[in-house]
Amino acid sequence: MIVILLALMPLRVPVCAVMGISAVAGLIVLDMPVSTLVRYMATDVRSVPLLAIPFFVLAGNLMNHFNMTKRIFDFLEALVGFFSGGLAQAAVLTSLVFGGISGSALATIAGVGVITIHAMRRAGYRPEFSAALVVAASLMDPLIPPSIMFILYAVQMNVSIADLFVAGIIPGLLLGVLLMINNAALSKLGFEKFPRPEPPSFDRLWRSLLRGLPALLTPVVILRSMTTGLVTPTEASVLAVLYTLLLGVLHREITWARLRLAFDDTVRATALIMFLTALGSVMGFVMTSERTAEVVAQWMVTFTDNKYVVLALVVVALLALGIFLEAVPVLLISIPLFGPLVLSYGVDPIHFGVVLTFAILLGIVHPPIGLGIFAVCAITRLPMGPVVRATLLFYPVLLVCLLLLTFIPALSTWLPTVMVTK
Repeated sequence: MIVILLALMPLRVPVCAVMGISAVAGLIVLDMPVSTLVRYMATDVRSVPLLAIPFFVLAGNLMNHFNMTKRIFDFLEALVGFFSGGLAQAAVLTSLVFGGISGSALATIAGVGVITIHAMRRAGYRPEFSAALVVAASLMDPLIPPSIMFILYAVQMNVSIADLFVAGIIPGLLLGVLLMINNAALSKLGFEKFPRPEPPSFDRLWRSLLRGLPALLTPVVILRSMTTGLVTPTEASVLAVLYTLLLGVLHREITWARLRLAFDDTVRATALIMFLTALGSVMGFVMTSERTAEVVAQWMVTFTDNKYVVLALVVVALLALGIFLEAVPVLLISIPLFGPLVLSYGVDPIHFGVVLTFAILLGIVHPPIGLGIFAVCAITRLPMGPVVRATLLFYPVLLVCLLLLTFIPALSTWLPTVMVTK
């Protein structure tokens, strides 16, 4: 099954077909009827926690189509735009806030990217730099709750979604701070020329705050309702949709055309995620039946018994997989393969969930797949070469963040112990 998977990936076979063919091959090896494929696919997606995915995706799409994202950006631009490189810092902060609504890197690139890149180009920033910054900043969004990848991981690994959501707050904020420090360093050291900022305006700041405050409160409403035990993560996703619809009504942005576009985008995204999840469950069943993780663990123990060395080796494998596959398929393949392995070495499942997610996300910022780069180039109509070169300004920061999250478990495990109501 794994050989077929690795053989088809470089041939650019659609990822759904790659996973489907590999899953069928695995069942044949186990001498099981092909009908098992359908049974496992249908059973594993009938999960209440997975209901949160379409609702969080819908909430993010509604925010985009109701122009709430622009309101958020306008306020943050007025807040920090008068600093040197302030517009670049506002782009990072906007991605951070939007991550508390959608939980998807690609949704942020599509939603936030259009607004921030246009504003940065108009102000005089290099288009390639603006595009690369948006891609790098989008990696915060699957870490900041709510996160679609965290939901998938929690369901597969049988851990608390609420714990994972809270665990991602510090890593997400850490990445945001590192990116903002990197922007300041690029300007100070002359690696990137930032245009002269506009003078501060208290009147503009106040007006943009009044227009954007309700949208800015969306992540607070979602997270606070979960951490206090008022609602479950699935119920919080519905709450996010209802709150966003209320904002659309209050700001008179809601129309049937916009609703139709938001629902259409949500159905397409959810169908793909659920289909890949179903196929991933079949591959996980094959790996579990063949005791793959146990065999790999027995092999690795001959080299080391240090859990951090094992975790580092897994991270390297995830970075390699991210070159060839999109984030969700890598996640669904990696969980049954590496999850039981690292847990057998005593790695905290919450810690591993954060490291796994971020390591996989790095795949969207480098070729040959580089889905985030493809997306931002499609939006901006820029050639890939200059954008890829511009991302090199941010890749060291992303690797530093990955190392910190890998070797300092408290960055992921401390906050859930003090915030989540059991």
